[in-house]
Amino acid sequence: MGFITAKKLIAKAGKGAATKQIGLYENIARWAARGIQLVFALVVVGLYAHRVDEDRRAGRAQSAAWAYATVVAGMSCITCVVYAIPFAPVHRLFAWDLTLFILWIAVFGTFANIFLKREEDEYEGTSVRVMKVGVWIDLVNCLLWLATGAYGSFRTFLGRKAKGLENKLDGTFDAWESKAKNKVAEKVGFPPAAHLQV
Repeated sequence: MGFITAKKLIAKAGKGAATKQIGLYENIARWAARGIQLVFALVVVGLYAHRVDEDRRAGRAQSAAWAYATVVAGMSCITCVVYAIPFAPVHRLFAWDLTLFILWIAVFGTFANIFLKREEDEYEGTSVRVMKVGVWIDLVNCLLWLATGAYGSFRTFLGRKAKGLENKLDGTFDAWESKAKNKVAEKVGFPPAAHLQV
């Protein structure tokens, strides 16, 4: 006769199922967040890459601000696609999210400085009205990358603490389980639980 350990019973009865559900919900939330980030980054690529392409076709020197914004938006798009890998612990890469947040702040600051106080209709062949909308999209990108970076750092450090607590609890439950097995074995007349095959 073998004893079913409490740990195995919990794992069979729902611990694994519960963590799989949490992982699934976390993946769905991550895909939604990364999808929104991807859409906003693609909008910025469309806004700023158009200007870069026009400068290239006209043989003009590339504007550093527009080229920089296009590169940051492109890196954001690639990151969103890579981070969509299912069940990968990408929250641990929160430092890259926060780096992109800083890069987006620079994009927002640059274009806010150029366009927000302008009253004329055009600036260097670019519609000021359209670029003002672009400035607010840059700000949305900043906030989205800050949110995912903050979540990733919270999840990483909280996850470590939770794992340490789980290990302590497992040790305590194992000790209680061993004592309970030994008591039952004494009463029934079996050898101590340490010698039993599970």
